[in-house]
Amino acid sequence: MKFYLPENLDLETLIYDNRPNFKPFKWDKLRYIIHILNALRVGNKDLLLQDFTPINAQKLQRIIQNYKPYLKYLEHDLKIIESDKHYIVGEKSKGYRLVEKYRTPVVAVAVNDFSLRQRLKIDKNKNKLSLKNLDYLTKWYNEKLQINIGAVNGFLNEEFIIKSPNKDLWDYSNGRKKYKIPLHQYNHAKMSAEKIKYQDYFLKRDDNVRRFHTNLTTMRSIIRNGLSYNGEKLISIDIKNSQPYLSTLLLNNRFWVETKTSSKPTNEVGVEVECEGRFIESSIFNKNINIFNINIHIKDSYIMLGDITVSLINKDFSHYIKLVVNGKLYEFLEDVFTKELGETYSSRQEIKSAVFQVLFTDNRFLGQEAAKPKKIFKKYFSDVYEIFAEIKKKDKTLLPRLLQSIESYLIIDVIAKRISKEYPDAPIFTIHDSIATTKEYVNEVERIMFEELTAAIGSAPAFKREEWDINNMSDYLNNLRQKTIEVA
Repeated sequence: MKFYLPENLDLETLIYDNRPNFKPFKWDKLRYIIHILNALRVGNKDLLLQDFTPINAQKLQRIIQNYKPYLKYLEHDLKIIESDKHYIVGEKSKGYRLVEKYRTPVVAVAVNDFSLRQRLKIDKNKNKLSLKNLDYLTKWYNEKLQINIGAVNGFLNEEFIIKSPNKDLWDYSNGRKKYKIPLHQYNHAKMSAEKIKYQDYFLKRDDNVRRFHTNLTTMRSIIRNGLSYNGEKLISIDIKNSQPYLSTLLLNNRFWVETKTSSKPTNEVGVEVECEGRFIESSIFNKNINIFNINIHIKDSYIMLGDITVSLINKDFSHYIKLVVNGKLYEFLEDVFTKELGETYSSRQEIKSAVFQVLFTDNRFLGQEAAKPKKIFKKYFSDVYEIFAEIKKKDKTLLPRLLQSIESYLIIDVIAKRISKEYPDAPIFTIHDSIATTKEYVNEVERIMFEELTAAIGSAPAFKREEWDINNMSDYLNNLRQKTIEVA
């Protein structure tokens, strides 16, 4: 167990010159508070965009019962941290950050206080309750999962040196309209990598949309190139434009109607289903995935059932579905956005952000100036827009929760489980809408993903493979250097 503190923080000298006036005083409790200002970003990438880290007082108190004098001592006496002095009851916690002097890369230090170590272990072990019956996924987080820490640290140091002085090179979040702070990215990535090195695994299945959160899901994608399993490279299989692809299921009446499992006989795996001129085996085809299979509050389900099934009548979704299943939706939208708005989109990520605006923003957002992409989507896909708006009518979060619940059910409960039964020696690492495995099993894993998704969604998915290789980090740095020349 490690804490991560600013590399230039000489805590011993600071405390020697300004001793605390409260008892009992524990060094590691003080270190813990400093540590979480960076560590909380590892589990929440949104914090990479923020200067201040919101600290939930109730959660902090579970670890440090007398946390208030420690915070006061750090802020007013040692002057190591500062507060935004802003909180909203039940909505926003007070935010803290390190003062400018200590906004530096972090280094790992050991946790020595036994009682604090035990308390942190107990808090971490609460996550185990969410992992029941997930041993076919959790068992791969062991000593064979390795990271090339030297290559990763070398990459991070050079990236930080290049990016820090040049804001034109900072990563930008189109959704949040904010830049990601290079120091936060550096520390986030370094802590993520070192947690793999020390086999400090974070594994949890959330009770909202049932996503499986791990060290890999919270890790920056570029850093995954340093990973290997049992000395072998890992290859990820991503579902192309996964959210639009999964959304086509919501346009099918069968999703909204409770169906009973067919009484037709099946083989050991399932039944044979014809798809694209060939037969595929599916363990779920007879079950017809619907809203009752997934983890959405039952009240939400019943609120929607009547309205949605009526809304689906006499609607034409064919153009949207054809573009999605052929992997052409983003290209189509890029063309119409350019034509209608006179804007050039510089990356696929910008188009994805525009699509996410359509899928995930409140219906009332349509009237705002920034909602132009949403208006254009409505113009070209009016029937599809109407269904999405109907789903979000009472709760704007319902559509993204539906899509994420469908994703987690299919990837975790159907696909990964089937892989584990048919290929028990295949290491599998799920990252929300993708699965990574070794070269030996990548074809079999992709085949099962294809079969199950085709049967569940009703259309064949498109995939993108990506081999995790440290050379990808070198290519990234070369591109960054080139951009440095271009913006100079």
